[in-house]
Amino acid sequence: MRKTVVQNLVTYAIAAAIVWYAARGVSWRQVADAGSHATLWIFLIASVGGFLCWFIGETVLYSRLFSYFHGPTNAIELLPTMAAVYFLQIVNSYVASGAFVLFLHARKRAPWVMGACTLLFQGYLDAMLLATLSLFAIALVPTSPIRLGLNYAAGVLGVGGLIASFWLLWGARLPTGNWLRWIYERPSMASFRMARPSHYVKLLAIRFLIVLGAGFALYGQFVSFHIEVSLMQTLALTPFIVAIGNSPFSPGGIGTTQLVFTLAFARFASKNDLFALSLAVTAFNLVVRIPMGLAMGTPLVEEAVEVTSEFATKRGVG
Repeated sequence: MRKTVVQNLVTYAIAAAIVWYAARGVSWRQVADAGSHATLWIFLIASVGGFLCWFIGETVLYSRLFSYFHGPTNAIELLPTMAAVYFLQIVNSYVASGAFVLFLHARKRAPWVMGACTLLFQGYLDAMLLATLSLFAIALVPTSPIRLGLNYAAGVLGVGGLIASFWLLWGARLPTGNWLRWIYERPSMASFRMARPSHYVKLLAIRFLIVLGAGFALYGQFVSFHIEVSLMQTLALTPFIVAIGNSPFSPGGIGTTQLVFTLAFARFASKNDLFALSLAVTAFNLVVRIPMGLAMGTPLVEEAVEVTSEFATKRGVG
């Protein structure tokens, strides 16, 4: 518990430092003016739409992911855990991921490490998709600031393609005793080993729709604050915003949201307007997520109690 508290304090200290860095040179009076002149109803519609796109989309995504590798899992069954995850993301992203692992262990009897590797598989697909979308954005919108990440995106896609070829094509053909064959046969890597091309396509398609919806929601938020960024420029930068905004070093997007908005869109609006919008986005996320955890956290607590009893039983037998 003490270790977790220290980690959370460090995480929030980092987030606060990022906010301080992003706020340098900001006029708080002008930030307040930008907020007061925003069209609230447009901001709320865009933000609620974006949140629902993420929440519903990820509920479907993870229900499919778990169904492929750990047994049938419908979206309704996963809903309480998803709500708890969204709440825990404002505390600690690693703890939030642990809620998924807890669900897989308590409901699907998946070993702990195997459950974590299933999440790693989805993270790998997400990185592949964001790299691909970044390359498309650079090709379609050459003037986008995301062009600076061309080499990084190409590198991620190249490494990702090599990893995919290993699991789909040649990993199983390696001779026994080869260290790569040893990795291939690890029980914990079952998700990577079991995944078929159809699984890749379906999971990538769901995540693509989520990212696309996030892009349209972001455009609506810009409109609400009267920031003139074209839809194409917004969609082109969305993969970068998703990748950085969901960083595990940023609880609930605090800090990284401010940094990404003020840097990525610096040439489209003043820093004061962008900082005001970033604060509004962060505040909305906190206001929406906190009640979700309070309302839907009971099933997660019950699963935690069940696991605690399991450990106690094993300790007693030992």
